[in-house]
Amino acid sequence: MNDFETIIGLEVHAQLSTESKIFCSCSTEFNSPPNTNICPVCCGYPGVLPVFNQKVLELAVRVSIALGCRINRTIYFERKNYFYPDLPKNYQISQYKMPLGQGGHLALPEGREIRINRVHMEEDAGKLIHKEGYSLVDFNRTGMPLLEIVSEPDIKSPQEAFEYLNQLKLILKYIGASDCDMEKGSLRCDANISLRPAGQTEFGTKVELKNMNTFRGVRAALEYEVKRQTAALNRGEAIIQETRLWDSQKMASAIMRTKEEAHDYRYFPEPDLVDFFISDECIDKEKSFVGEMPLEKQKRFRSDYGLTEKDIDVYLLNPRLALFFEEVVRYYSNPREVSNWVLGPLLEQVNALKSNFETVKISAANFSKVVKYFHEGKLNNLTAKKALALSIETNEDIDEIILSQNLAQVSSQEELAVFVKESIEQNPKAVTEYYQGKKESLQFLMGQVMKKTRGKANPKIAKELLEEVLKNNRP
Repeated sequence: MNDFETIIGLEVHAQLSTESKIFCSCSTEFNSPPNTNICPVCCGYPGVLPVFNQKVLELAVRVSIALGCRINRTIYFERKNYFYPDLPKNYQISQYKMPLGQGGHLALPEGREIRINRVHMEEDAGKLIHKEGYSLVDFNRTGMPLLEIVSEPDIKSPQEAFEYLNQLKLILKYIGASDCDMEKGSLRCDANISLRPAGQTEFGTKVELKNMNTFRGVRAALEYEVKRQTAALNRGEAIIQETRLWDSQKMASAIMRTKEEAHDYRYFPEPDLVDFFISDECIDKEKSFVGEMPLEKQKRFRSDYGLTEKDIDVYLLNPRLALFFEEVVRYYSNPREVSNWVLGPLLEQVNALKSNFETVKISAANFSKVVKYFHEGKLNNLTAKKALALSIETNEDIDEIILSQNLAQVSSQEELAVFVKESIEQNPKAVTEYYQGKKESLQFLMGQVMKKTRGKANPKIAKELLEEVLKNNRP
């Protein structure tokens, strides 16, 4: 039995977040009725001409910068020729000889870098829907703007491939280039894997894996291939260069076809599109959208703010929310308390409005008052949330809301004692059950106190008073 080294390279297709397709004005909206977001251009009718979507170029440049690629200033498109039912033109407009970005890298969480071979733009094909005995085709996806990100064969294990994909997805979402929703097909991955005897410098014969719908599926498929190829090589069999499909039900791969080489696609320059030059202004603009990368932010949020990994993960996926959090901390310098309110009540209310964080109007300075007043005891949990709810869409001053809505917390023991006494006297059954050991009765009585104070009672002081009175009057 020989020891073998695993060599993996990944080809990731990410659909860019644009409202229209790459070479026409058709909508990119997901889940539209079949064959409705189509036109003569994306369907390849004779005599039509493609028009390049500038937003696609901008997002592609942004991704290339984020991955540390060298950007080729002059780019041109080529036709990649192949025949398949979901490709109406019988060719795909892509880039081959001159990709947009080259020579980048992606850092894994533990620090090792995976080199990026190339980043290039292309249009997507349609979608085949297979039925029993026949197939249907939906051309809505035809012409969707794709970015193909190809790694060097630097990945050493299925687990490392899994980590690479998660980090790449995080970067793409972080810079706003793609929603990376695999269920919508916004992110797809093909994997190339080969094995070679330990110590050998030449690569072994590679096998391409397709039809992997999740990152865990990619990892499982690669683990299966490692075992399959190891067993074959130990039997003295040659590995054949081929494309294999992953069956997630059987947890096994099966041969699809022998692998085409690049010359099989008969690339030639796209005659209907001119060469494009990328200006300094475009690059500078896209650099401004990249800024601090996720791993850098993760380390800084951990060291500067002492946040949990769970909280940091939310901020990494929501850069605007992270910016808001940091702005609030400048006004109220207790990061954990601020984060509890940002990721708790604030997001709860945003979700309740069936909206997103971009619609939030409350300023960081105003929001900091909610956190500050809650921890100072001026507002309790209920009144703080009410003040937040009234300000979240208008940015009305929290101090004015507290005054106009009479939300200031009741913390005076003398004032609370009156409400505690009334709650006990008016609920003898709950009092009896409390003495009989029913703990829920105390919560019921607390609820009565809160009701009498219209939710403004200081819960800590009220509970202490309630327990003291009940203890002193035990029969």
